[in-house]
Amino acid sequence: MSTIYGGNADRPQNIHAFTTISNAIGSSEAIEVDGTVFTTFEKITGGQVTYHVQGSMNGTDWANIGEAKTKDAGNHIHTYCDYAVRYLRLDVTSISAGRSITMTVCCDS
Repeated sequence: MSTIYGGNADRPQNIHAFTTISNAIGSSEAIEVDGTVFTTFEKITGGQVTYHVQGSMNGTDWANIGEAKTKDAGNHIHTYCDYAVRYLRLDVTSISAGRSITMTVCCDS
């Protein structure tokens, strides 16, 4: 059985760091979540990156959660409330050579 993030009081067990996406558009691995509130922390290096956080009910069909984010190099944090999805992932839609994004998510009920 896979790890499910969220839904318990032990905060360290509710945090997941996605695999870094570098130099090319694409999506991260998906994680299973239990909760309706989640906070993301994105570390961007090398320059501007455009991305979405996406949710899914079945792990196959994905929809964007909120608006696309276009952020410069640095650290960025966002909180999403009242989204009841089963899976989350990061979807990068614009990134140039020498740039990367790493997203960490914390799920809460």
